[in-house]
Amino acid sequence: MPSISTLITSVIVLLALICFAAFLRHRGFLKEEHGGVFAKLVTHCTLPALIFVSLAHTTIHWAEAWLALIMLGAEILALTLGWLAAKALRMDRASTGAMVLVSGFGSSSLLGYALISQAFPGNVAAMTEAVMISEIGVGPALFTLGTMIAIYYGEEEGSPEGRVKAALAFFKSPIFISVVAGLAWAVFRLPTDGPVMSTLIQVMKAAGTANTLMVTLLVGVLLKFRGIGAVALTGAAVALNKLILKPVMIWLPTLAMGLPDWQVKVLVLEAAMPSALLTVALCRSYGCNAGLASRMVFLTTAVSAVTIPIMFSLL
Repeated sequence: MPSISTLITSVIVLLALICFAAFLRHRGFLKEEHGGVFAKLVTHCTLPALIFVSLAHTTIHWAEAWLALIMLGAEILALTLGWLAAKALRMDRASTGAMVLVSGFGSSSLLGYALISQAFPGNVAAMTEAVMISEIGVGPALFTLGTMIAIYYGEEEGSPEGRVKAALAFFKSPIFISVVAGLAWAVFRLPTDGPVMSTLIQVMKAAGTANTLMVTLLVGVLLKFRGIGAVALTGAAVALNKLILKPVMIWLPTLAMGLPDWQVKVLVLEAAMPSALLTVALCRSYGCNAGLASRMVFLTTAVSAVTIPIMFSLL
């Protein structure tokens, strides 16, 4: 089982950064309208840089790609359950988009890598599988499908056809371009060294390193604790879907696959991660309910300190 102290420390660090940003907003150093600036920086600068660097340095083992497909299938089911929950709660379009995103996508790399390294110290195969699951099974789906969902539900005006057309404009965005470029670098093993490319990679690494800070600032600026009880039912639905049902959906197919025990554990851990912080950036950038998304991210991150050890032990 992952070190409980490591898990709690990782969660506390994220929550502390979010609360610090909320404190800065309360003191007037940051304003809620600054969220738009942070969101643009994430979706147009730090996130594309992080995506490219992560994918370009990933060695893709296609024999293990089916593990990523298992995660992708669970994500699609979780997205569907989030949509059904939003319909049952009679949410508006913007809130439905936020509900779907926070229900489906998890923080597989930000928290996931740290926990995998603790659960399987020195196990290169376990970390390689975690990278495959995150960078192939989670990342591209979040950056592509997730962005299109945010655009579709964030578009209040126009016909459904118009909203679909707006969502397809994603394929011109920096996020999509970075996904394609990063995968091309990984698949064709293009050079990442040399005077020019090495410098470019270092610049992108520096920008990508700032992504977590930018996203936590965004979540904190948009997070409002007052009236949080009003979304308790929504929070319970998201936590049930994201932190409990999704790990179970990952675990059930493995019963018929005869996978090694450690592979099942890696899949379960990655599936049990809280809602991805990047969903808040997508909601803020494209018009979904970023306030709701920020509350759900904060809630699932806090609750995951309890649910991750439980799900890991049970499954």
